[in-house]
Amino acid sequence: MRLSRLERWLAAALVVQLLFGLAWLTTYRGLFDPRGMPVGNDFAAFWFAARLALRRPAVDAYDLAVMTQFQHGIWPELGGVYAWVYPPSFLLLVLGLGFLPYLAGYLAWTATTLGLFLAGLWSNVRTRTSWWLIAAFPGVWLGIGQGQNQFLTAGLAALGLGLLRRHPVWAGVCIGLLAVKPHLALLFPVALLAARAWRAISAAAVTAVTVTVLPAAVLGWGTLPAWLGSMSWVSAAIAAHHLPVWMFPAPYPWLVSLGIPAGVAALLQAAVSVVAAVVVHRLWRPLARSTATPSVLPATGLVLATFLATPYYAMYDLTWLALPLCWLVATGTQSGWRRGERPLLVALFVLPYASVLALVVDVQIAPFVLAGLLWHVVQRGVSDRSDAPADRTPAVL
Repeated sequence: MRLSRLERWLAAALVVQLLFGLAWLTTYRGLFDPRGMPVGNDFAAFWFAARLALRRPAVDAYDLAVMTQFQHGIWPELGGVYAWVYPPSFLLLVLGLGFLPYLAGYLAWTATTLGLFLAGLWSNVRTRTSWWLIAAFPGVWLGIGQGQNQFLTAGLAALGLGLLRRHPVWAGVCIGLLAVKPHLALLFPVALLAARAWRAISAAAVTAVTVTVLPAAVLGWGTLPAWLGSMSWVSAAIAAHHLPVWMFPAPYPWLVSLGIPAGVAALLQAAVSVVAAVVVHRLWRPLARSTATPSVLPATGLVLATFLATPYYAMYDLTWLALPLCWLVATGTQSGWRRGERPLLVALFVLPYASVLALVVDVQIAPFVLAGLLWHVVQRGVSDRSDAPADRTPAVL
């Protein structure tokens, strides 16, 4: 098998990341790294919350003082504390992990959610180059090391997009399940309404309500207001610079980190969100008039715009960008490149590592890269509608 030049570069990037990861593993002493953080890092929040909910009322997982005492009672050497800020639906999802030892739970969680992520990608991309892109994409390796829920949410989003035309009800179910992290589903209703995908909308709405109400009934109704209170705490912590804002590339946290008043930053974020929603509506509206297989451009625009519109996401959530990366590379290879696209795609590829730059110079490049690529998607969409059939670029590449 002979690799293309791009595939050779991707293979090299993959090897470098694997070597770096193996070198980092040598710094661990038992489960903990030199910072006092365990293998899988953020997975610890899931494991602790699950263990606590199996022993005490589930609402206690949202009490930071209780969680601090509980976590340090299990691991006295733990550096810091892991707050639980997720809805009851997510707590019910991870509850079974509390029966497992930590390392077994981390491996089970990562393997299961990574499998879902790969299944979602398979429903959308099929070429060899796309899979080299996915294998080498830093977001995948950061996700494995972080132990967060990015594979779960990215997999659900990818399945929702991949199933939309052929199985709209199942697509709606996948989109509705994003209620476990609702701020990442912010623009999906805009897209589905623009496309008049009524069956998907109905399935998504029923699913979202069910996964919000049913887990709260199981775990205790007090978990819903406790979750909302934890989200208010996160917002206040960002505004007060009590969280490492460099980890959150959304416009709002970055603007706050620059010293802009929280109210002004919120207004600027709202303006960006409105523009992103208008762009998504414009990209998806032609699908309401077409029965053909949709172009990948609307789906690409939706994912890019999502990370401009939401006021809060962390660098590990950028695992979602594997899909638009594959789509845009395939589109450029097939249809020709536009000026400035390739440098932006290189920036998109390394974007999960961009928070390291923010540590040094307090600049988040994510909003600019995402906005630049979204502009190119809009321009390609206009060109496709005027110069070629809407299904020129197939949904499965």
